[in-house]
Amino acid sequence: MTCNAFPKVLYLVYWGAAEPLGQSIVLPPVTKLAEMGAAVTLITFEKPADLARRSEIERIHATLERHRVRWVPLRYHKQPKGPAKLLDVLHGVGAGLLQAVRQRPNIVHARTFVGGVIGALLAPLVGAKLVYHAEGFYPDEQVDGGFWAEGSLPHRAARLVERYLYARADGIVVLSEQGRFHVERLPVVHRRATPVVVVPSSVDLARFPSLERSRWQSGSGLRLIYVGSIGGRYRLDRVAEFAATAFRRLGRVSLRVLTPAGHEVGEAILRASGLPQEAWSLESVAHAKVSEELSRQNAGLHFLTPGIGQHAGSPTKVGEYWASGLPVVITPGVGDTEEIIRGEGVGVVVSEFSGESYDHALSELLNLLEDPYLPSRCRAAAEKHYGLGPACESLQRLYTTLVGDRLNGHDREASVSPAMPRPDGLIPDREKRRSS
Repeated sequence: MTCNAFPKVLYLVYWGAAEPLGQSIVLPPVTKLAEMGAAVTLITFEKPADLARRSEIERIHATLERHRVRWVPLRYHKQPKGPAKLLDVLHGVGAGLLQAVRQRPNIVHARTFVGGVIGALLAPLVGAKLVYHAEGFYPDEQVDGGFWAEGSLPHRAARLVERYLYARADGIVVLSEQGRFHVERLPVVHRRATPVVVVPSSVDLARFPSLERSRWQSGSGLRLIYVGSIGGRYRLDRVAEFAATAFRRLGRVSLRVLTPAGHEVGEAILRASGLPQEAWSLESVAHAKVSEELSRQNAGLHFLTPGIGQHAGSPTKVGEYWASGLPVVITPGVGDTEEIIRGEGVGVVVSEFSGESYDHALSELLNLLEDPYLPSRCRAAAEKHYGLGPACESLQRLYTTLVGDRLNGHDREASVSPAMPRPDGLIPDREKRRSS
């Protein structure tokens, strides 16, 4: 960006800043953008259980305030599903209008599918450019996860909304080159020549210090880890099958599962896999502890149900594995990950869910682990493909493309104003008044 170009960004995301995904891939880019000069207001949707963790909410607020980011946490509503989503959309639009009066944003950066709907309604009301940050192909991911049937009414309706968001957007952010390939060929995007930029789910590498790792020795035991959601298209059952194959072959194998999901479901899956109970563990840990957990493992796993939705993805966990020097074992077609693995030698691809395929991938993994340069290659892959700095620079360039002519020194002065009061309407403040 030019030195006097300081955009004012209203950043909407239909996740919570307090949940693991928010701490992994929302807070780092938002604070980085603020460090680079943008005036950012962040609107999130927090689950009630997270809002109840008062000390964590206050910690996040203090961090964002320190970076001069105005944070507006709204309450997420889950049930009943349809009305709850509508309520959240209306709540998001109302909160966005209130913040727009204060900030007069140049950009409404709308992330996630529901966030995109809020942004599409809000941007014309406040006279801002709309950046739709597509977190994959949401309608197809719902089909891949078994929640909707392909061609069903919800699937078709969501597809129509998705096309509307692409048509309405002034700029589009996707997670992978495969995603850009598909989006740029949509007639409405092609006709309007809408800029489409690739910004993977970037990782704050400072949270994952590069560690010296000794070369894996045959007979020393194999430590595998899976981090993230389970159920739907996230195939913990197949991950456990792979680990069971390794256990039968090597004997000394452990599988560590870190997930915020319900443990009863995960434990049932692991018990049914054939992996002995002493060879696996399942736990929830704070995001700040993930780096420490990864430092003790040999390889990270990520298995998805094959489908159209996976092509537009960029798994955060893969970037975190690589940042910790771990190779990945992954299913094919997940965003750009397969191409990176094959080009840079930082993992193996399981071609299908079968014992023969698991055994072949395991042999590849064991050979890879004996390479003393593997950890440094993995770290380099994280820096190259998941680095926070390059990701935010791409966003800054997109902002400049859309509103650069309207930015001037006055915007800069407003963006770095020392007066950054606590936003009115913060849920913690309301909770304090109720409890007093």
